[in-house]
Amino acid sequence: MLTHFRRIVRVLLIIGLTAFIGVYSFAQDDPCDRDAQTFDLKIKIKNNTPTEVMKGDKNANELHVCRGDTIEWKLKNKSFFITFPDRTPLDSKAKISNNNKITVVVSDSAEREVSYKYGIGIGGGGTLDPIIVVD
Repeated sequence: MLTHFRRIVRVLLIIGLTAFIGVYSFAQDDPCDRDAQTFDLKIKIKNNTPTEVMKGDKNANELHVCRGDTIEWKLKNKSFFITFPDRTPLDSKAKISNNNKITVVVSDSAEREVSYKYGIGIGGGGTLDPIIVVD
Protein backbone atom coordinates (compact mmCIF):
# COMPACT_ATOMS: atom_id res chain seq x y z
CA MET A 1 0.00 0.00 0.00
CA LEU A 2 2.79 2.44 0.89
CA THR A 3 4.65 1.60 -2.35
CA HIS A 4 1.49 2.31 -4.36
CA PHE A 5 1.09 5.67 -2.56
CA ARG A 6 4.71 6.62 -3.33
CA ARG A 7 4.19 5.84 -7.01
CA ILE A 8 1.11 8.05 -7.13
CA VAL A 9 3.00 10.90 -5.41
CA ARG A 10 5.91 10.50 -7.86
CA VAL A 11 3.55 10.62 -10.86
CA LEU A 12 1.79 13.69 -9.50
CA LEU A 13 5.13 15.44 -8.93
CA ILE A 14 6.23 14.67 -12.48
CA ILE A 15 2.92 15.95 -13.89
CA GLY A 16 3.16 19.11 -11.78
CA LEU A 17 6.75 19.81 -12.81
CA THR A 18 5.95 19.20 -16.46
CA ALA A 19 3.04 21.65 -16.30
CA PHE A 20 5.21 24.26 -14.53
CA ILE A 21 8.00 23.93 -17.09
CA GLY A 22 5.48 24.24 -19.94
CA VAL A 23 3.98 27.45 -18.52
CA TYR A 24 7.45 28.86 -17.76
CA SER A 25 8.63 28.08 -21.32
CA PHE A 26 5.55 29.75 -22.82
CA ALA A 27 6.15 32.90 -20.78
CA GLN A 28 9.77 33.02 -21.92
CA ASP A 29 8.75 32.77 -25.58
CA ASP A 30 6.39 35.77 -25.44
CA PRO A 31 7.72 38.19 -28.10
CA CYS A 32 6.12 41.08 -26.20
CA ASP A 33 8.01 40.42 -22.98
CA ARG A 34 10.07 43.57 -23.60
CA ASP A 35 9.92 47.34 -23.35
CA ALA A 36 7.88 49.23 -25.92
CA GLN A 37 9.69 49.84 -29.21
CA THR A 38 9.43 52.44 -31.95
CA PHE A 39 9.18 51.29 -35.57
CA ASP A 40 10.38 53.89 -38.08
CA LEU A 41 8.93 52.98 -41.46
CA LYS A 42 9.47 54.49 -44.87
CA ILE A 43 6.94 54.17 -47.68
CA LYS A 44 8.29 53.53 -51.17
CA ILE A 45 6.26 54.73 -54.14
CA LYS A 46 6.25 54.33 -57.90
CA ASN A 47 3.98 56.29 -60.24
CA ASN A 48 2.20 57.90 -57.26
CA THR A 49 1.32 54.48 -55.81
CA PRO A 50 2.77 53.03 -52.58
CA THR A 51 4.67 49.85 -53.42
CA GLU A 52 6.38 48.83 -50.20
CA VAL A 53 6.81 49.63 -46.52
CA MET A 54 10.42 49.48 -45.35
CA LYS A 55 11.97 49.22 -41.88
CA GLY A 56 15.57 50.14 -42.55
CA ASP A 57 16.55 48.00 -45.53
CA LYS A 58 13.97 45.28 -44.80
CA ASN A 59 10.45 44.87 -46.14
CA ALA A 60 7.85 45.63 -43.48
CA ASN A 61 4.65 44.92 -45.43
CA GLU A 62 3.97 42.51 -42.54
CA LEU A 63 4.98 44.26 -39.33
CA HIS A 64 4.95 42.45 -35.97
CA VAL A 65 4.31 44.78 -33.03
CA CYS A 66 3.21 44.69 -29.40
CA ARG A 67 0.73 46.76 -27.45
CA GLY A 68 2.29 50.10 -26.51
CA ASP A 69 4.72 50.13 -29.45
CA THR A 70 4.98 53.28 -31.55
CA ILE A 71 4.76 53.10 -35.34
CA GLU A 72 5.85 56.02 -37.51
CA TRP A 73 5.30 55.99 -41.27
CA LYS A 74 7.15 58.55 -43.41
CA LEU A 75 6.83 59.49 -47.06
CA LYS A 76 9.17 62.16 -48.33
CA ASN A 77 7.48 65.21 -49.91
CA LYS A 78 4.00 63.60 -50.16
CA SER A 79 0.85 63.63 -48.09
CA PHE A 80 -0.64 60.20 -47.48
CA PHE A 81 -3.19 58.39 -45.33
CA ILE A 82 -3.69 55.04 -43.66
CA THR A 83 -7.04 53.32 -43.19
CA PHE A 84 -8.17 50.09 -41.55
CA PRO A 85 -11.16 48.60 -43.39
CA ASP A 86 -12.20 46.39 -40.47
CA ARG A 87 -10.74 46.22 -37.00
CA THR A 88 -7.82 48.39 -35.96
CA PRO A 89 -5.06 48.00 -33.37
CA LEU A 90 -4.98 51.80 -33.03
CA ASP A 91 -7.28 54.39 -31.48
CA SER A 92 -8.95 55.14 -34.83
CA LYS A 93 -9.51 53.51 -38.22
CA ALA A 94 -7.97 56.33 -40.28
CA LYS A 95 -5.05 58.75 -40.03
CA ILE A 96 -3.85 61.50 -42.37
CA SER A 97 -0.20 62.49 -42.53
CA ASN A 98 1.04 65.64 -40.90
CA ASN A 99 4.41 66.93 -42.19
CA ASN A 100 4.71 63.80 -44.35
CA LYS A 101 4.46 61.38 -41.42
CA ILE A 102 1.94 59.52 -39.30
CA THR A 103 2.81 58.50 -35.75
CA VAL A 104 0.60 56.15 -33.71
CA VAL A 105 0.77 53.95 -30.62
CA VAL A 106 -0.59 50.40 -30.70
CA SER A 107 -3.58 50.35 -28.36
CA ASP A 108 -3.53 48.46 -25.06
CA SER A 109 -6.85 46.95 -26.17
CA ALA A 110 -5.51 45.60 -29.49
CA GLU A 111 -6.22 41.89 -29.82
CA ARG A 112 -3.09 39.76 -29.70
CA GLU A 113 -2.23 37.20 -32.36
CA VAL A 114 -4.43 39.05 -34.84
CA SER A 115 -3.46 40.35 -38.29
CA TYR A 116 -4.83 43.80 -39.09
CA LYS A 117 -4.95 44.63 -42.80
CA TYR A 118 -4.70 48.32 -43.59
CA GLY A 119 -4.31 50.54 -46.60
CA ILE A 120 -1.72 53.21 -47.35
CA GLY A 121 -2.87 55.67 -49.97
CA ILE A 122 -1.82 58.84 -51.72
CA GLY A 123 -4.39 61.30 -53.01
CA GLY A 124 -4.78 60.76 -56.75
CA GLY A 125 -2.73 57.56 -56.62
CA GLY A 126 -3.10 53.91 -55.73
CA THR A 127 -2.99 52.07 -52.42
CA LEU A 128 -0.91 49.37 -50.79
CA ASP A 129 -2.43 46.76 -48.43
CA PRO A 130 0.15 45.82 -45.78
CA ILE A 131 -0.53 44.03 -42.47
CA ILE A 132 0.16 44.75 -38.81
CA VAL A 133 0.32 41.68 -36.56
CA VAL A 134 -0.05 42.25 -32.83
CA ASP A 135 2.02 39.55 -31.14
